[in-house]
Amino acid sequence: MIRCRLAHGGAVIPDGVEKGWLPDRFFDKQLAGGGSLVDLGAHPIYLTNRLMGNPISVYAHLQSISDQYEVDDSAVVTVEYESGAIGIIETSFLSHGSPFQLELYGTEGTLLAEDGKVKIKCKQYEDDGWLELEAPKQVASPMKQWADAIQTNSTPTITKDDFLQLTVINQAASLSHKQKKRVEIR
Repeated sequence: MIRCRLAHGGAVIPDGVEKGWLPDRFFDKQLAGGGSLVDLGAHPIYLTNRLMGNPISVYAHLQSISDQYEVDDSAVVTVEYESGAIGIIETSFLSHGSPFQLELYGTEGTLLAEDGKVKIKCKQYEDDGWLELEAPKQVASPMKQWADAIQTNSTPTITKDDFLQLTVINQAASLSHKQKKRVEIR
């Protein structure tokens, strides 16, 4: 099982202010194409897909706590993968102080990543405690990789398949939410 969460407080309205720090275009369906799932959820979606494989079904709930938004401000998506894994993808524009979180759970152990720190607990270690791991080197942003590919003919880590699967999950999640049921992908 995998759980991945990416959220921020861009739609949280501080006392004495009319709106949060996200620009209005993020809440305009025509301009943004979607809300928190399309924007922030993209990262947990492609990461979860990369780690778990090909998705076969999606169940999603998208919500907006305000009538002023045309798009979701929070979303939870459950994905079933061909590998047998279950993925839980969470995102929100209404989460003050929420760190990035990645959790992998299996029969042999657990890996937790949060705010650049990684730890693991597994059967193979004599000590049953958590072992801190060195976090992997962060890769350049997709935009920087794209620019580098054009300028230096380098190969981006993000592939065409990543984008296609991301789009499939977003479309299936939107349909699942509208129909209030699980959507089969394959």
